[in-house]
Amino acid sequence: MSMQQGPMDLDQLRGSVAVVTGAGNHGIGWGLCCYAAGDLGMHIVLMDLHEKLVRAAEQRLREQYPGVQCHGLVCDVTSPAQLSAAVAQIGDVLPGKTIGAVFANAGVIFSHTIMKSTVQEWETTLRVNVMGVVNTMHAFIPLLQAQQSESIFSATASIGGLVRGDNGGASYQASKHAVVATCESLSFELARKSPQIRVHVLCPCIVASALDKTSAINQQVQDGAVSAQELKALGAGEFSLAMTPERHAVQVFDHIRAGNFYMVTDNVRPYVDHDLPFAGLAITRERHENIQQLTLDNSDAWQRRPGRAPSAIMKGPMFGEPEPVSES
Repeated sequence: MSMQQGPMDLDQLRGSVAVVTGAGNHGIGWGLCCYAAGDLGMHIVLMDLHEKLVRAAEQRLREQYPGVQCHGLVCDVTSPAQLSAAVAQIGDVLPGKTIGAVFANAGVIFSHTIMKSTVQEWETTLRVNVMGVVNTMHAFIPLLQAQQSESIFSATASIGGLVRGDNGGASYQASKHAVVATCESLSFELARKSPQIRVHVLCPCIVASALDKTSAINQQVQDGAVSAQELKALGAGEFSLAMTPERHAVQVFDHIRAGNFYMVTDNVRPYVDHDLPFAGLAITRERHENIQQLTLDNSDAWQRRPGRAPSAIMKGPMFGEPEPVSES
């Protein structure tokens, strides 16, 4: 995956712009903003859904990193129109600046089992976590392609996108599997025609944030139970195994520096290797072993035809041509 991505000199990002969606809940996005501004000297465009969260984060960044420009934009990543408007705003507030990194980080989580979750929760989760990433790709990849200079596109999945789910958060983990697959596809698609764009998928374990709170509030706002004006800046939640956003960001940029496509942080191991019902690493190993044990003959799966592109044909006993049914 992404073999065109060797080690990257992050110093080349200095003075460029880092765009981070979902940066208002004091979690992963906040940590990425702080590292990009403080350690790399990048200008910051942070996006989130609610005005008060955006303005609070914008003010904190400006106070902490006066040497760079920091701009907050209110943007719903489920809306292609709002993302297009955000792209135009970036050109207005940071004219002539190169976009060095885009982090598609906005997300929601509802920690319910399948049978206790609602259709609305599933629709919201997939709309934000999956289509939000796709919409962000549609908005920013053409800009990164036009620039020609090296740049980063990273989407936030989860370790839950690589292993089997546990007892709760089924919609969240399903969405994160989709994010992993989408980033794998994007990396493949850009590898030849736009190798200057480095694609990464972020698969952390728990990072301290207010994601659970903001997800619930977003749903209440959507339902009309709470007005967006009533929102207050939310503090990070506390979880066992949780990594601080700042420490997490250090590991993310270490992965980018090394050219790693799958960015897995070091607090993942106790999560996937514990003794709860799923034994995540064992299940992942079983999946790959099942594939490796297949005995299909695909040695000529790509068939060339004169004057036409190769066509994929599946061979072997599973894909044998059905016998024609004789008409009598």
